[in-house]
Amino acid sequence: MSVSITFEPSGISGLVAEGTYLIDAARRMGAPLGSGCTAGKGECPTCLVSVNTQTAVLSAPSAAETKWLGEAQLAQSVRLACQVKIETAGDLVVTTVARESQPKPPQNEPSDLRRKFGDLPLEQKIATLVQLEAVTMSEAFDAVMEKPRALGTRALDAVVSRTRSARERLRQK
Repeated sequence: MSVSITFEPSGISGLVAEGTYLIDAARRMGAPLGSGCTAGKGECPTCLVSVNTQTAVLSAPSAAETKWLGEAQLAQSVRLACQVKIETAGDLVVTTVARESQPKPPQNEPSDLRRKFGDLPLEQKIATLVQLEAVTMSEAFDAVMEKPRALGTRALDAVVSRTRSARERLRQK
């Protein structure tokens, strides 16, 4: 069976099959969600969503969600899209959560990081900057590659939908 899903605030909606992860549904429909997500491992909060309707059709919270979100946010239907599988038919409305309000893992104080970086020898500073640039380029490349794939999928879905409609009309005649 299929599940009707709408991503807010973009308003992008469509049908997906049961067993689909929310992050895959978003990517398939071209919804802006999870850019830079670490391949669905639940190691980051970049695909944070709030499920507005029918949370019963979704899988139970994973260990990664409990770690990143805690019981309070899970009780408010805040989830990691890469960890949530749509298990039964129904209608879903999912709101992407702004990056500013996403939880962040514990980190060192910025001044402490600056001090540590300042203490490194020049060769290590350069190597660290090159590594950061490589990560940034990789994330940018992933984001650029994701858009055409989502558009292509939507175009193919439209063709299939039109073909099915035409077949139905022929059967009715």
